[in-house]
Amino acid sequence: MMKLIYVMDPQCGWCYGNSNNIQKLVEAFPELDFEIMVGGMWVGDQAPKGGDDMFAYLQKHAPGMEQKTGALLSTEFYELSKDETYTMSSFEACLAIKIVKNIAPEKALKFASELQRAQFYFGQRFDDFKTYLAVLQNLNIDPQPFMDQFGSEENQKETIDEINESRKMAAGFPSLFLDTGMTVEKMAAGYFEADEMIEQVRSYIV
Repeated sequence: MMKLIYVMDPQCGWCYGNSNNIQKLVEAFPELDFEIMVGGMWVGDQAPKGGDDMFAYLQKHAPGMEQKTGALLSTEFYELSKDETYTMSSFEACLAIKIVKNIAPEKALKFASELQRAQFYFGQRFDDFKTYLAVLQNLNIDPQPFMDQFGSEENQKETIDEINESRKMAAGFPSLFLDTGMTVEKMAAGYFEADEMIEQVRSYIV
């Protein structure tokens, strides 16, 4: 069966801006399998800390994303970006998305989207476990298996393996692929418009 593969990262502003487009695309093709994969944009020593430099970077680059996508960054997020105690790591949120893929795969895309909204719009932290519990509750996902697995050795290994696989596939985020069963076609590298992508995918399956 053909499958759409969406590679994203929780700390990627363009992925946040693309949330509605990927949701619309998936809904347009219920006959296709779908997998969201985490990219690990900022992990370990690569993860920048909040502070004046991060705040200045966002002030320079975020308006273009907001204008293009309509997704807004809040005052609360800008304040978080100035917080020197906050490391803007992708890894914790990637761990969380990987668990939801295991325990509630049909809600994984919505979970990733709402998790990004929690940070970029509400200014909540990915290093605060309450951020994840709130999104789980909103999506009616049982928090117990999530809490049992979060940060476990198995969870970390599965997430690192997925990040490594994503990095082989995608040069940046978001990226979209279509696995036809014979080949894996790159459909998008970066932000895309839903209606245009729907037509592009449809050309492969009719």
